[in-house]
Amino acid sequence: LVILGVEECDDGNQDDTDACTNACKNAICGDAIVGPGEMCDDGNMVDTDDCTNMCAPASCGDSLVQEGVEE
Repeated sequence: LVILGVEECDDGNQDDTDACTNACKNAICGDAIVGPGEMCDDGNMVDTDDCTNMCAPASCGDSLVQEGVEE
C-alpha cells in the first residue's frame, strides 16, 4: 500500500537493493544504494570519480577522464 504524497513505492520488504528502497523511494542512480542494473552508486553526480553518473565503474575507454588516474 503506497501512501500518496509521502511514498513513491512500498514493496513491503526490507530489501534496499530492489526497485523500491527501504525509504519507500524508487531506486535511481545517484541515491547511494546499488540497485537493479547498477554496478556502483556513490550517491553523487561527479562523473570523474570511481563511479560514473551511469552507475558504472570508471574505466579506460568510457570517454570520461577519471580525475587523478587518467591523463
